[in-house]
Amino acid sequence: MLSALDKRLQYGPGMRVQRMAEALFLIGAFFTGDIHLAYVTLALTILQALSPRFVPFALVVSLFVPEPKEHRLSDLYFDFAGTRGACAISIFVQGGGIWLVSNGHEILGYAILSVPTASFVLAPTVGFCCGCAVYVGMRDLLARAGVVKRYANGACDIETTAHRQ
Repeated sequence: MLSALDKRLQYGPGMRVQRMAEALFLIGAFFTGDIHLAYVTLALTILQALSPRFVPFALVVSLFVPEPKEHRLSDLYFDFAGTRGACAISIFVQGGGIWLVSNGHEILGYAILSVPTASFVLAPTVGFCCGCAVYVGMRDLLARAGVVKRYANGACDIETTAHRQ
């Protein structure tokens, strides 16, 4: 059952809708000045850091959109380690931004919140997730230092040129 769900999340449009919903809550916080809207995105991000299957918007979309018959390279979107790592990083960035706004540093707080907002918009539209890139880079550095295994949980990220022999 989980493999069927994983395929729908991996190749369907659900994760794109999830990211756009997260971005819309943060954009709403920018335009209304109501930082409470950013808490919704923070909660959604915490859920995904706990498990990449805790994606309510993506799950609802996957119920109504049929599984694609053929897959394009750009459809490959769902990665357990990358999603969890990016969300873990994003929790700290969002938390810092929300804390700054809540403590009277609105300009700096909203500037910091613009980073995950941009990533939430770029990920579904262009296919680039800043958090995923940072996570893979950090894991690569830790693997070089021997702190973690190169491919956690069977993940096979794109190797950097420094590791090709």
